[in-house]
Amino acid sequence: MLTEPALQRPQSRPMTRAGLERLRERLASATDENERRALDDAIAAAIVVAPPAERGVAAFGATVTVSGAGPKARSFTIVGEDEIDVESGRIGASSPLATALLGSHVGDVVVWRRPAGPAQLTITHISYDQ
Repeated sequence: MLTEPALQRPQSRPMTRAGLERLRERLASATDENERRALDDAIAAAIVVAPPAERGVAAFGATVTVSGAGPKARSFTIVGEDEIDVESGRIGASSPLATALLGSHVGDVVVWRRPAGPAQLTITHISYDQ
C-alpha cells in the first residue's frame, strides 16, 4: 500500500531548546505558506536534546571556546541541522569542527581536519545554556 508523502511523519531531528524556540519565533512571523509548512515540519520533527549530566565535556548543545582558530579565541555552539548558522557560531553536530570538539574537556588540544589543512585547537571553556 502506498502512502501519500503529506501523511508521512517527518524524521526526528535533534535540536537544542534554544533552537526550537527560534523555529517557533520564525513560524509566528512567517507569512509565506511554503515557509510556514517547512517550519511546521521542522518543529514536528524536533527532539530536544538535554545537556549531559557532566557539564565539563563538549557534547550536543555545548558552547565551546577555543584558541588556535584565529588571532582571538572563538566560541562555537554544537547544534542540530535546523539550527546551523555559521556566522553566529552555531555549527552542525556532524561538521568536521564539531566532530573534533565532541568529547573534549577544558585544556584538551584537538585537531580540526579542514580543507585548508589541519588546525590544532585548545579548549578554553565549555558551557551550556540549560
